[in-house]
Amino acid sequence: MSTSSSHYFREAIRGAERCGLDSERLLAEIGATRIQIEDPTWRGKSEQLARLVQLVWLALGDEFMGFTERRCKAGTFAMIVHGIINENSLERALTKAVLFYDLVTDDIKMRLEPGSKNTLALNMVLARPELDPAQYMHEFWLSVWYRLISWLAGSLAPLEKVTFSYDRPVVRIEEFKYMFPAEYEFNAPVTSLVFHRDFLQNPIVRSKHELKSFLSVAPHGFMSIPTDVFSYSRQIRNLILPDRRLPLEFPEFEEVAALVGMGAQSLRRKLRQEGSSYRGIMENIRRDIAIEKLVRGNNTVADLAELLGYSETRAFTRAFRQWTGMSPARYRDHFRSHVSQITVRP
Repeated sequence: MSTSSSHYFREAIRGAERCGLDSERLLAEIGATRIQIEDPTWRGKSEQLARLVQLVWLALGDEFMGFTERRCKAGTFAMIVHGIINENSLERALTKAVLFYDLVTDDIKMRLEPGSKNTLALNMVLARPELDPAQYMHEFWLSVWYRLISWLAGSLAPLEKVTFSYDRPVVRIEEFKYMFPAEYEFNAPVTSLVFHRDFLQNPIVRSKHELKSFLSVAPHGFMSIPTDVFSYSRQIRNLILPDRRLPLEFPEFEEVAALVGMGAQSLRRKLRQEGSSYRGIMENIRRDIAIEKLVRGNNTVADLAELLGYSETRAFTRAFRQWTGMSPARYRDHFRSHVSQITVRP
């Protein structure tokens, strides 16, 4: 089960509220609460976030979710992807997609621009960035296009660099390494995905039949990490998670490779292509279980470190701080204090 930072839930809700939607009803529809989304340490299921975005799209009739001056009618993205699916390369598909959007909106400007070292940047500029003060739409739109390109290519697209036209975020920066596995540049002239041009000469491997299925569950494919439910990262996670016995024990990589049906060296190469690794998958599983246990359980930090397979408490605390920006003890105290403060309000 992949998860997403509360930041993205919170900002999607705030955008909906600015447009007059009933935020409490939206939260109830996805099974989340105001307490959760206002807690910077909370993580929700990516399926919940996808459902929230879908509801906002439908309620507003706006694929830009209220973060632009004018709405982008529902169905625009699907129409554009149908229009590029038969192009003979990823670059030609992107070129055509940029032209399509240039015809239908002035609120988000997209450009394909060549760079140094045989790179090609997909640039994105919001006409009114003040309508997106927490950069929700910037990151959502980048994620949509990065994951669409990856889906068209049949594998996670390698990025040369990702640039952002704003300051480096503090709380959610950890999220970026899953959303955009690449080198980052902040306070750049423009927000962009930078690809090696050779990669974009690859053909589109998806069919119209697959596209129909892909769009039928949109935007879930843009929220989940890893991108593709058929990715090797997801297969490995699904192999490990159903057991969920504690203390947590991970099988040897060679055993995992055999279960997937390939050699260890080949599986490592596949994971690298997806921007993942077995170690990263294990840490993500530990993170999600740790947060769940801290919020809902009464284990000590030392007990939890042992249950999650850490050899010492310090190693667990260090890892947890990297995930959330807080120590496990502070995270638990913060969450319980936050809940208490909100619950007692009249």
